[in-house]
Amino acid sequence: MPIQIRHSVIHGFTKEAGEPVAHVDKKDRLLDNTLPSVFSLVQGMVTLLGKKESSQVWGRFGNNGREGPFPGRFAGYIDDVSSVEGFLALSHLAVDEISRTAEAQQASTGGHILCATYDDDAGNTRVIVAMIKQRSGLQLDDNLVPINIVEIDMSKLHQAAQIRVGEFRQTIELQAEQHDDEGEEQADVTYLSFVAKRADRGSSAYFINALGCEVGVSSTKATTRLYKAVDAFFRENEELNPYLRNAKDALSAFLRQEADAQRLVTMDALQDVMDRVVRPEHAHLVREMTQTLNGDRFKVPDGFLVSETVLRKHTKVVLEGARLTLKFDRGMLGTDRNAELFFDEDNRALTIQNLSNEMMGRLQQTLNDG
Repeated sequence: MPIQIRHSVIHGFTKEAGEPVAHVDKKDRLLDNTLPSVFSLVQGMVTLLGKKESSQVWGRFGNNGREGPFPGRFAGYIDDVSSVEGFLALSHLAVDEISRTAEAQQASTGGHILCATYDDDAGNTRVIVAMIKQRSGLQLDDNLVPINIVEIDMSKLHQAAQIRVGEFRQTIELQAEQHDDEGEEQADVTYLSFVAKRADRGSSAYFINALGCEVGVSSTKATTRLYKAVDAFFRENEELNPYLRNAKDALSAFLRQEADAQRLVTMDALQDVMDRVVRPEHAHLVREMTQTLNGDRFKVPDGFLVSETVLRKHTKVVLEGARLTLKFDRGMLGTDRNAELFFDEDNRALTIQNLSNEMMGRLQQTLNDG
């Protein structure tokens, strides 16, 4: 099912590198979403988000008093996302703020700003603000209406922010319920993603600042998300399920290597590791795995430092005795009677709980075999 565009508009501003903004062109009429060229452009921008060349950096709006007017205006807009006036006012503010911050960035140049509110194929409402450079294959008429869209390629998407309206609304509700300074941290909210051409990321801070974005999550959250994502990815695919244990071991080894070297975990490096986990006949099943991990469901950041605390929790512990060898994730062990591995120190006992059906079957078969 394709996306459903509610509102869309293109504004623009003129600026040469090292020069001030010469002109801002703000439109007061929406684009006609029934035009194939308009739909093609918006759909093309949305489709590019999260692809290998434009992996997403997750975050939220800032709240440190330096985030500017956009987050507050956005909070007001979502009260009625069907409002044309509200959408146009928000888009005007976006181009004003982007052109203003671009002026302070000497290397920045002008371009066109696509703003759109749309529903994705699952019916979730989202807002995208994207900087587009006019190149061959993308033509705009005098009213900034796209014409002759043949295809969208990465050369046309330089910076973009996508805001998930439902998740943003839930965050506001959670904060209202919690009434404390730690509410946002507890909620682990990442309703906003930012993308940029990799070659441009060093110079695109002005775009982030213009929209009041605060990108990035803590290393603890990022590392935790990665473990959960890899587990789900392999567990939920019948053909990949047999590789789950090897995948988690390879992940821990990789994270230990990156942590010791004090390097950022990147999706490219992680993909190389996961490619080596499976046999050649299953290689196609993990070929674009990191795009899924970086996407809407798991929101694993494009680059982050490893959390030693989380890594230790998932590091294997090996217990060896004359008649017994146990190997398990450190996080399974606990002194709580509900722990998967309940350590009863007083009785010198270790109880294994919540055995899988496969383990139960193998134990029963072993007993039957005598």
